[in-house]
Amino acid sequence: MQHALRLYLSPVFFRENYAFLTGVTWSTVAFFVAFQDHAATHWQNGIFKLPESFSLWWWLGLQGLVASGAAQYWRQVRSPLASMTPGMIAAEYKAIHAVLAFIMLLMAVPLLYLGAPLLNILAQESLSLALSVNSDTATPKALRGPIRLFRALLLMGVFVLFLFPQVQERLLSLPWYMALGLLVVGTALTVIELAHTPRPAVGQEGAGQQSVSIKAVSFRGRSKGKPSRSVEAAPSSQDAAQRGSGLIRVMLWQFPWLRNPPVPNTMMSPGPVGYLAGCVLAVVSIFIMHALLEVLQTFAVPNWAALKKSMLMAPQLICIMSVSGLASWMQVRADWPFLLNLAGYGTRLDFAWALYATHAKRTVQNAVFATVICSPLGIFLAGLHWSRLPVTLLAIFCIVVGIGYLPSLGLIFSPRKNRPALTQLLTAGGSIIGVQLALGLLFSHHTVPVWALVVMVAGIPFSAVMAWLAPQALAKADWPIEPAAP
Repeated sequence: MQHALRLYLSPVFFRENYAFLTGVTWSTVAFFVAFQDHAATHWQNGIFKLPESFSLWWWLGLQGLVASGAAQYWRQVRSPLASMTPGMIAAEYKAIHAVLAFIMLLMAVPLLYLGAPLLNILAQESLSLALSVNSDTATPKALRGPIRLFRALLLMGVFVLFLFPQVQERLLSLPWYMALGLLVVGTALTVIELAHTPRPAVGQEGAGQQSVSIKAVSFRGRSKGKPSRSVEAAPSSQDAAQRGSGLIRVMLWQFPWLRNPPVPNTMMSPGPVGYLAGCVLAVVSIFIMHALLEVLQTFAVPNWAALKKSMLMAPQLICIMSVSGLASWMQVRADWPFLLNLAGYGTRLDFAWALYATHAKRTVQNAVFATVICSPLGIFLAGLHWSRLPVTLLAIFCIVVGIGYLPSLGLIFSPRKNRPALTQLLTAGGSIIGVQLALGLLFSHHTVPVWALVVMVAGIPFSAVMAWLAPQALAKADWPIEPAAP
């Protein structure tokens, strides 16, 4: 165990562990914001109120630190040497628990300084552990199993909801017995997720498959040609699959201008139907969550005015969803040799221009969707006068377009090498922090400062500059020499 713990302080831990950089950055900001706060008390009408912007930095920092520790753990226990070295997996299992306990105690310090209850803090941190130790996205793809889609969607929804201070404030204000229950659930989910059993050797897998095939043949021999139950049930299952695939096609339908020319798979994004369904799901989920929290806390029928005010996070969440995936194609470049050589683009510069042309179309489309939905929704929920709608429409459109091009700064600053950590930092900073700050100003009852409107509208000229400079930098960057092995 001591050797496993020492690895968390060695260069092995920091190698290709991009979450650690973001975790340290956001945690530092959270500590600074907390210790700069000198309020006498943060309890207001039975609710623990967090300092402005603290909850965002704290949650992102905690997620980054926990994810960096989990990345090291899964790299170790899933390596081929782990199953061959006696006691290695058990030592790594004990080490990751010690590391996670240290992270929890460290990140509890600023909240304890602000006066939050310790049990509620640990309950909130246990939910973060259950999110960030996820094994589906850790380690190289060759060493992990298939992604559990339902679990991934559920955890992503919880992660996004906790970006908003109202959710954290509600959890920090829960009675002790509810906080204890959440702590037990979060800890149990974390312990279960971290439990790892090595895969059987290739020879064992082959033997198992061979025995299964022999049993299947013998069963067919005994059945004397009679159709089995699985064969009889095949038509109904096939019809269900066809209905499911038809629904998926409707959800993923896109306008023709996004399907031509051929682009990497990471540029595939939901069309209008899928986008609208995601928005409706986000609004309904936030409403149900806040209604349940209000009932559990007050044991009374939720107040519509309070629910309406708490629903202001819905337009922020929709805007975050609109911009968070726009730059994913910049990091995954394995398919680029295929497209460059077989799709008739010509030179690398022509291919880079085509990529950014498609990126511009996706960005503008998402900006239009977010503007049309979030502007009237935010004004209604905030109770503002409808005369602010034109300014809000313009501002949100410029915000989404500008943040969509923000990760391109990574190509300008580091043109020769792909730096996923820098791209992730710019993406998170823009899509999460920038959106919340901007929409917080737009939907407040105070007049939006002129300088803030100028910064928001500046997203359009900034995008134009990036659209001109970034393709040239991308053409000079390092790409994969050949396509990835199947």
